[in-house]
Amino acid sequence: MPSINRREFLSGTVAVLAAAGIRRPNRALANPNGDPSPSPLLLGVDYYPDQTPEALWDEDARMMAEFGFTNVRIAEFAWALMEPVEGKFDFSWLTAKYPEIVEVNAQGAPLHPGGRRFTCPTNKTYRRLSLAIACQMARTIADAPEVIGWQIDNELTLSSSPRCYCNYCQAGFQEWLRSKYGSLDNLNRTWGTVFWSQTYTDFSQVPVPLPSGGDPNPGLALDYNRYQSYANTSYLEEQLAVLRKTCPRHFVTTNNVGLPLDLIDLRSLYEKLDFVAFDNYPGFFEMLLHEQSKSGPVSWDYIYTATALGHDFARSLHGKPFMIMEQQSGKAGQRTFSPQPNKGQLRLWTYQTIAHGAMGVNYFRWDTATFGAEEYWHGILNHDRSKSPGFDEIKQTVKELKALGAEVLNASYPAETALVFDYDSDWALQIQPGHSGLSYTSQITSWYGAIASIRSGIDVIAPGADLASYKIVFAPVVYVLSEAQAAKVRSFVQSGGVFISNFRLGAKNEFSQMARTPLPGPLRDVMGVTIEDYVPIYSAKQGVKFSSALAGADGECGMWADVLQPTTAEVLGSYTSGAHAGRVAITVNSFGKGKAVYIGADLDPASLTRVLRSFSALAGVKPLLDVPSGVEVTVRSSDRKQWIFLLNHTDAAQTVNIPGPHTDLLTGESRTGSVSLGAYGVRVLQAS
Repeated sequence: MPSINRREFLSGTVAVLAAAGIRRPNRALANPNGDPSPSPLLLGVDYYPDQTPEALWDEDARMMAEFGFTNVRIAEFAWALMEPVEGKFDFSWLTAKYPEIVEVNAQGAPLHPGGRRFTCPTNKTYRRLSLAIACQMARTIADAPEVIGWQIDNELTLSSSPRCYCNYCQAGFQEWLRSKYGSLDNLNRTWGTVFWSQTYTDFSQVPVPLPSGGDPNPGLALDYNRYQSYANTSYLEEQLAVLRKTCPRHFVTTNNVGLPLDLIDLRSLYEKLDFVAFDNYPGFFEMLLHEQSKSGPVSWDYIYTATALGHDFARSLHGKPFMIMEQQSGKAGQRTFSPQPNKGQLRLWTYQTIAHGAMGVNYFRWDTATFGAEEYWHGILNHDRSKSPGFDEIKQTVKELKALGAEVLNASYPAETALVFDYDSDWALQIQPGHSGLSYTSQITSWYGAIASIRSGIDVIAPGADLASYKIVFAPVVYVLSEAQAAKVRSFVQSGGVFISNFRLGAKNEFSQMARTPLPGPLRDVMGVTIEDYVPIYSAKQGVKFSSALAGADGECGMWADVLQPTTAEVLGSYTSGAHAGRVAITVNSFGKGKAVYIGADLDPASLTRVLRSFSALAGVKPLLDVPSGVEVTVRSSDRKQWIFLLNHTDAAQTVNIPGPHTDLLTGESRTGSVSLGAYGVRVLQAS
């Protein structure tokens, strides 16, 4: 493709949007002084005119308009055509002139140009150049009627090197610590730097946690993870400020992969943006897990459950509808690629996002790349520009979603249940897991899968969130617990809520220091137990016998066992084998008007599901519908209307009984008694 300059590229791509029928809506999504408007519908595609011969732009625009798309995302990888001062460049040129912008990995080695995301989020030169591009781009197209919003950067959580450890980050970290702690005495005391004679007499002495012959101070390591999250957030917010000032009518967001990549606190990252946008590649996710698994193929039950968790997390970040900025549209991969999704799965995966609270979807991508690292990432058009196997299915889905309209796509998602996801516990457990097999995100996913089987709405919340609107709160592996967080839990239980946690509860405070009171620390009175011992398990699993209140087959305890000494709590389960046979494994405590449950054993999935479902019923959480295994059900509502989404994730037909007469909004059929779902089928039902 011939070389073109920034202005020519921007003018040409804006013309593509115009030709595709994209116009600024009457009410823009962005409203920095209040909640964004729900208009317009965002049902679109990701397009790369910088990778496509210019002679094809008009044809692509015409086809996109005929397809029914309402918007097109462009230019997230087109920086080399938009540099306002330095002239045309590629990454090797940039890093040759400014070598200081290169990220340093956790082993202390600098990354090399040639890939993507190899730059330091702290470096002022990199920030200046990034801001210059954003400023010029904003000024150039601020008044273009076809432009409706901005995505800052791309997938900040996705990198081969999770965090940067360069000298610039060290200096930034030291400045951040000075602001946080105020004095070295406070920092030294909080981290306990007297250990291993690490006491600092000047902030310039504080290192970053690179390999040094021993494990880093856990307080330092946790704070460094927090700093790196802050560095990325402040990098984004510099550009956000420019866009707010220059383009006040436009919405602004960014996109990320979500919970599987937990490197940045996304609650902070999205706090000032207009809405949350995530990327969604279930087939690619399945392929990656298959490649990494040592125990054979990964079940689709796990895939769709983990995907649903990501959607609920995205919705919960702002407490309102989110967007999928990249939705899988076919085979996906780079060195290897996943199979073509089965017929119906592309539609199903799109509806799963809508069912969990998405208000818009952009498919990745329009035309499949014929060069570069993502040649295997298939789009709606094949390499030869013929229709992909999913072309007609995606077109049908877009038509259906447009027919559902803004009322459904912007409806609320009611939830009586909350799952706590805590970045501090996650990061602290990565630093000191206590057991090589103990993973915070694995525990979160397992617990989500267990409570998702209850068939009720779930919010994924921060540890300090307001709990008043929930009947039951699940909080696995609360390894880090502050007094303020404990006070929220205490008030929730006293007021009648049900709180359920498990092993390692309250082991550390927010500074990554071990609790100096008997565990579970500040929640000992609420849980009604004292932890007599905590035991990582590396040999034979232990058995767990349940009381009559949790009647069922004996369970297994996997990698961890907290041995409980009840004070006011009732015993619900005991260990049946090993050194702690006969000792208490599970308890429930009445506290105020509510109850607190402690699960000391790392239970097998079936036992965990039974226990969590039992207490959900006790809390008054009722299933939305009784559905077969592999069928997902969610509800969205608006005023007095309610829409039930039924999603069949299996390759076999399923039948679901429904209460009262309903209209299937996708077919117009009136249904009563029961509805059928074909393989990978979808129903959207509204009460008649």
